[in-house]
Amino acid sequence: MNYLSKSFFSSLVISILLFSAVAIAQSNKGSIVGTVSDPSGALVPNAKVTVTNKATGGTREVTSNASGEFSVSNLDPGNYSVKVEASGFKSILLSSLTVETNARVPIAAVFTEVAGTGTNVVEVTADSAPLVESETSVRGDLITGREVTDLPIPQRNFTLLAGLSPGVTRPSAASVGVLGGGGNFVNGGPGASSESTRFRESGGSVISANGARVTQNNFSLDGVDNNESQFGQIAVYPNPDAIAEFKIETSVPSAESGRAAGAIISTTFKSGGNEFHGTIFENYQGRFLSAGAAQFDENGANSGNNPNYVTHNYGGTVGGPIFFPRPGINNKDPFFYDGRNRSFFFVSVAGQRNGTPAFGGGEFPFVTVPTAAMRAGDFSELLTGGNTTYNLAGGGQVVAPTGTIFAPDGTPIPGNNLANCATCGAFSVYGSNLLNAYPLPTEAGFINNYRRNRAERSTVDSYDVKIDHRINDSNTIFGRYSRAKNSRIRDNNFPLGTSPNGNDLPSGFGAGDEFGNSRGITLGATQIFSPTVVNDMRAGWTKVQIGINNPGINGSLGFNPGVDAALGSTNINACGTCEGISLIGIVDPSFSQEFVGDGGPFFFLSNNYNFADTVTIARGNSILKFGTDLRNRRNTNFDGGRNGGTKGQYQYGTSVGGFASGNYNGIGPNDTGSAVANFLLGYQPGFLGRGTPGGPYTLQSSELAFFVQNDWKASPDLTLNLGLRYDIFTAPTERFDRQVNFDPASGNLIVAGENAPGGRDLAKNDLNNFGPRIGFAYSGFMDRKLVVRGGYGLVYTTDVSGVQPLTANPGTGAANFQCTPITNPGGCPPTYPVGRYPFETGIPFAPGSEIANAPGTIFPAPGGSQIIFNDPDRRDAFVHQYNLTLQYEFATNWLAEIAYVGSQSRNLLTVTNIGNNNDNGGPGSREVANISNVIATRNNASANYNSMQTKLEKRFTDGLSILSTYTFAKAISDNPGGFCFGGTGPSTCGPDDPLRPELDRALSDLDVRHRFTFANVYDLPIGIGRKYLKDIPTGLDYLIGGWQLNNIVTLQSGPVFTVTQGGARVNIVGDPTPTQQQAAEGRQLNINAFAPPTIPVFANDPNGPKIGTLGRNTFRGESQQYWDANIFKNFPVRWISEAFNVQVRISVFNVLNHVNRSAPIADINDVTNFGRDFSEQRRRQMEFGLKIIF
Repeated sequence: MNYLSKSFFSSLVISILLFSAVAIAQSNKGSIVGTVSDPSGALVPNAKVTVTNKATGGTREVTSNASGEFSVSNLDPGNYSVKVEASGFKSILLSSLTVETNARVPIAAVFTEVAGTGTNVVEVTADSAPLVESETSVRGDLITGREVTDLPIPQRNFTLLAGLSPGVTRPSAASVGVLGGGGNFVNGGPGASSESTRFRESGGSVISANGARVTQNNFSLDGVDNNESQFGQIAVYPNPDAIAEFKIETSVPSAESGRAAGAIISTTFKSGGNEFHGTIFENYQGRFLSAGAAQFDENGANSGNNPNYVTHNYGGTVGGPIFFPRPGINNKDPFFYDGRNRSFFFVSVAGQRNGTPAFGGGEFPFVTVPTAAMRAGDFSELLTGGNTTYNLAGGGQVVAPTGTIFAPDGTPIPGNNLANCATCGAFSVYGSNLLNAYPLPTEAGFINNYRRNRAERSTVDSYDVKIDHRINDSNTIFGRYSRAKNSRIRDNNFPLGTSPNGNDLPSGFGAGDEFGNSRGITLGATQIFSPTVVNDMRAGWTKVQIGINNPGINGSLGFNPGVDAALGSTNINACGTCEGISLIGIVDPSFSQEFVGDGGPFFFLSNNYNFADTVTIARGNSILKFGTDLRNRRNTNFDGGRNGGTKGQYQYGTSVGGFASGNYNGIGPNDTGSAVANFLLGYQPGFLGRGTPGGPYTLQSSELAFFVQNDWKASPDLTLNLGLRYDIFTAPTERFDRQVNFDPASGNLIVAGENAPGGRDLAKNDLNNFGPRIGFAYSGFMDRKLVVRGGYGLVYTTDVSGVQPLTANPGTGAANFQCTPITNPGGCPPTYPVGRYPFETGIPFAPGSEIANAPGTIFPAPGGSQIIFNDPDRRDAFVHQYNLTLQYEFATNWLAEIAYVGSQSRNLLTVTNIGNNNDNGGPGSREVANISNVIATRNNASANYNSMQTKLEKRFTDGLSILSTYTFAKAISDNPGGFCFGGTGPSTCGPDDPLRPELDRALSDLDVRHRFTFANVYDLPIGIGRKYLKDIPTGLDYLIGGWQLNNIVTLQSGPVFTVTQGGARVNIVGDPTPTQQQAAEGRQLNINAFAPPTIPVFANDPNGPKIGTLGRNTFRGESQQYWDANIFKNFPVRWISEAFNVQVRISVFNVLNHVNRSAPIADINDVTNFGRDFSEQRRRQMEFGLKIIF
């Protein structure tokens, strides 16, 4: 499908709406629509239709129009009865009809008998709603509350069930970087420890729908915005036992819904009814219940580590009518207030107490520490045999044994021992002290030679309260308050007391105290003005807090806050008031010493406000809706780790093997050939940086939507869904105008302000976001058992969670400094020391660099700083969605479906470097020639998605429900978006060749070629109340009756990946199929098929960055297979009540213990591990549970 004209479709839909009728804010309401006819098939006007909510007793009445049609809109999801009455006929009573979230339930009421003697009511007892969707073109699926609580899902994370819908995938962490894989990894998964997955009950909602980015979904709870804006994930995470149902829409939503290029997930919280119901549950996992991990140890052998999980997950719910008892005794009426049929409550409480070693929850159990010999200057262990050609800093080359270290003049050092080097000079006091502060190896060798087993303790406590009140039959209101508190303490990689010189080093990503809290308030009111006019209003507020206190900053790990001075430095810590040490990395070609130190604290606070109002009008053969959806977001951020870290960071490396950062230019005065030796001798670091985040800053933005929707029954067999939505996504403003944007043309920085170019937000808002929606559903085949549906929609979307903040620029009160003193000493401040690096002086800053400039100020960008540029002429991203679906209800309660689903995304967000940075694998474009790192946020990427999607579904009847899907898809993109690496915010994810970004057009990081899912809930048909042996004695029923078996099976292609050298794509020179020996070593690729890149990115700089002939994402990791199952035994306690049930649960996740990996190590610099995949998603885990249902 070619690029489609937005103006054409906008004009078309407006014209159609003008000639028909006219739409709602995001809502979780449903409706019942239908026709009334007599035995001859003639339509019956003026029939009385009464709809009753069976839980609350609330009723709605309408009459059929002249065409015999009726509509009852704005119904809460739930179970209803429908009574149809007309003069001369026996009434029809549909005793059970389920109304789902955002669903239009069609019924055909046919009078079969005339009024006469006996009962005048003909009752239909089965749920008569058809499975085929004959009223809408929206694609999606509904997950019921029972499926949420009964299907086997790890960590009780209900969003995992979204993956049961065709086209929806749960990406591996390798595909989405910092956003992780939702806590699915037990070892080595990229992003497995990231901020969005640390508290899986409140943030593990990473999904991709139809190839869309994982930050482009939309979440709502009770019809109100439920998105947090740091990572674009869920804000308030409900207890699964409190979820009535959730609906996922994936293609061509109605005009009521927007802002999402991916999935729209609408969750409905349970409400109380006229009877008291509730649950109490406890789930437990322990070490003896889980399988050992199949990870490789440092020698390539299976280490069989058994994750020491101890998890308690407990809670309960209760709901019912609200009663206020009357004081005293012998009162004729015992209740001062009786809330039956009027006022209801629902309360949910949940908690977790978890203890897990890090290697069991997301990390490889080995790290690298310096050997005793290296600490003394003896590097003979590096000599591994064979020869290597080394480049000299002064030009030329030298051939020497692999692993050789060199003197400053480029000559090999005898024995690889610094004691034999007369020109190397004395050891750095600080360098020697820090290397000797590392604990000594626990394993043999000099790589992965220290086994860590750090534990973490996490807690989750949450509660929710919901009140529903029916003022009268025309007015209802509700309110809900939700709160969750998450905390975690992660131990250090190196336990206290393991440092040989007594100076324990903080180390390990995420070590320290973390918290993740959320709150939410939702209010709603529905007013029925007449049987055909309804107004629905929603208002909500959510608050999300995420933070990290690193060790040494008011932490609980017990580290010496003065460890920096104890190591011999008075000022290496660039932040004079911060405790601990700078972040220090020592990286050699195929291994790196464990990073020590930390970047500083991180705190994020998000307040989100939402108001939505909807008017629904049933007129003739149309249901007309119009409304607005207004959202305001206020984000306060303090990120000590951004832009080099509050404490600063140092990185040491070597040019040998093409060090990834490109900060070394050959063997010589700054490079011995070993990063450890460079650090020990006190040579200049390859990179250093420091960022004082200032603030905290508060950014505010708005999302405004207005829409109109007409669902028009053009004929009894044809429904047209016509809508138009208008979206505005405003650029953020800062509370005190502390934003600064960069002008690449002039090289100046511009401070926000009323009189500044670009105003307070320094950007132009895109005001052209008209999104038409056109769909149809035709059911004129095979007695309406066969339905053809299709549609097109233009959906505008926001990806603000991936935008670099302009508060990080100089002039906002934050200092921002980066320097590569070896390859670009001119980019360092004049005060920067030359020669050996004196750690005692710390990282210098230019005077005045932390001063906040006045609003509206324009000043030159300083050198040595990282600069942020956000395109002021940005255009919002949008996606053309289209689908064509065939549904067939081939037997009662059975549905088969096949569909083509596609999309074209344009103006997608990119984060690239337009400075003169020379790093391979994403160099700067040199659009700005005098600054190394200018991080540009623009909307200039694109993506395409095409798929065949199939589904087989059986509605829950006779104790069995089935949902099975298969998707065959291809997703193509030219940029991964703003989250491709680790950290607390967006990443720079630029192309290998910034002058030819089209070379990055390839399979998307989110491409999953094949995906099959199967899920079932099955009440075995044996025992009291079931099909077989239903009259057995109670005692026997306790043994053989009341069993339930539930399964989820997932089979999918592995993630795509790219072979690189130091981040740059390589040349392919042979067959990548591994040899027999390589395959036996667990390698997926043949390293000999690849060579370093040789094509210059810049024609006038042949010695600059290179790119290879290999394309992006040309290889795919191993396929992934999961079978999760649980078995329940129900023990009804009927002497208490018919509903009282004690349920014993056994759940097994990954029943077959299949090893599911992510993607192998694919950097040819890592000769030792190339082609091997150390990552590992969850192994078999068993969980025991006890649940009381009443």
